[in-house]
Amino acid sequence: MKLRWQFVWSHLISILAAVLVIGAVHLFLLLRSTRVLEKQSLESSLSTVSHLLLQKIAQLESDRDALADFASGTRLDGGMETMGRLHDLLALYRVERVEVFNGLRREVEAFRWERGIGRGLETPWFPPNPSIAARIAGGGTASWVQRGASGQFSLKLCTLLARASPDERRWLVVTEPLDGTLLAAILPTGTVGAIEAGKQTLATWPVASSSSKGSLAELAAYLPRGTFSSLFEPLVARRPTVRFDDGTVLSVALMTSAIRSGQSLVVGLQAWFLVLAGGTLLAFTLGSSLASRLMAPLSALLDGTAAMARGHLMVRLPENRHDELGSLTREFNRMADEIRNTYLAAISTLAEVVEAKSRYTREHVERVERLVIATADVLERRGWVRFSSHQRFLLSVAAILHDVGKIAIGKEILNKSGPLDSTEREEILTHPEVGALIVERMGKLERAAEIIRCAHEHFDGSGYPRGLRGEEIPLESRIILAVDAFDAMTMNRPYSSGRPQEEAMAELRAEAGRQFDPVAVEALIEVLSTVERTKSAISHDSGLYRAVHPGQDARSSRRVMPPRDIRE
Repeated sequence: MKLRWQFVWSHLISILAAVLVIGAVHLFLLLRSTRVLEKQSLESSLSTVSHLLLQKIAQLESDRDALADFASGTRLDGGMETMGRLHDLLALYRVERVEVFNGLRREVEAFRWERGIGRGLETPWFPPNPSIAARIAGGGTASWVQRGASGQFSLKLCTLLARASPDERRWLVVTEPLDGTLLAAILPTGTVGAIEAGKQTLATWPVASSSSKGSLAELAAYLPRGTFSSLFEPLVARRPTVRFDDGTVLSVALMTSAIRSGQSLVVGLQAWFLVLAGGTLLAFTLGSSLASRLMAPLSALLDGTAAMARGHLMVRLPENRHDELGSLTREFNRMADEIRNTYLAAISTLAEVVEAKSRYTREHVERVERLVIATADVLERRGWVRFSSHQRFLLSVAAILHDVGKIAIGKEILNKSGPLDSTEREEILTHPEVGALIVERMGKLERAAEIIRCAHEHFDGSGYPRGLRGEEIPLESRIILAVDAFDAMTMNRPYSSGRPQEEAMAELRAEAGRQFDPVAVEALIEVLSTVERTKSAISHDSGLYRAVHPGQDARSSRRVMPPRDIRE
């Protein structure tokens, strides 16, 4: 994985981890607060239900007293008129059952059928509970919870009727079933509930499907469901509401599903997703930005190191940072300067050795390098070729050292005024290969060595040392051959006199396609024509020759010279 993506992924992982932690904490707090609100809401509903149940009991006590007033002044003989009156009163007060006892005998009873209970709630007399029996015998009011033969629980409210005679004792008992109908009237929407006495469930709403009364936990299936609410336990709240004379404590229990928690979970997950998406985008943006800031100098260092390894000795990186990367860049430039100075020193030494062998070589090398670079510029401007900075550097090195192989040739041969014999000619033909080997051994200049090796190959294949032709010859070598020939034709040598520039240009055109590359010839002639028109020196300068020979000025000469020799 590239370092850039390592930066991006590190930021992504860091931000995602932070988002996950923050999201988890936020979700936990959100669900916790929602759970608290749900419990508070359930407790509020439970308070309302308890209050409604107390109101119902108070209403039953009021109805009991009203029925007692009626029964006290009426002889209840069980006749049709009496029973009709009682049923009218039951319907008026919404009481399910009323009984009147005279001594130990049930004098009369009346009940409604709306709840489908009928006789299942009749009152045993006297009640088996001693404390209740004592209260009744003492003439006080009494309330207790009774379980009927069918298992149905009911609330009994008893009061002593006013005496018609001193020896008469009559009691009225009002019965209210503790069933789902009672709970349905007082429970809020969206909840299920139960009436409990201790650990025993007296009634539930909805009514349990089994024959038993069931329990509150069995009613969870009846709760409404919301999104994700099934992931949370239902909320349950209980509260003791009233204590009866038999010691029974009646409690109300409510249960509701965690719909708000599910909704909060949905909202939290949506917010979490948005934050996650934003965090991911932020991570990529910051990671890419930081990676770009850090990788730009690192990439430059990497490219510079690779260029140096390929022999691009003119590499120098901008020093515009003041951190560790800036220090690393400065160290790289220092190392590159040392390597470059070492190579320039070697090139300078070779150039000086060649100059020492031949008195005309120094000016020839400088002019050739300038014309070669200027010709390459024309080719680039015409769109025929594109040179990189590294290729231009190698072209300059090859132009400077194209005759370096002549250091192996004796002075007497190089400066001989007459024609060469066959042995001397064979020795001269070896200098391209010798020069290439010398440059190769310097290291990192293999391409320049190949250009020097082919600098005397002719376009038609008649050159030396390998007889290459056309495109087989490197373009740089074809440029150097044309420029070298032109300079040799226009310069005075011990073995020939220089020609006018017009004649040299005419010979270049005449040999185009045979000895020279026509493209290189046309580009060189354009350079020479420009110089002639402006009457100024060639402005295209690689700077490499001046780096090798600091303080030396270019000196161009256009003197008439004799025909070319193989020593050129």
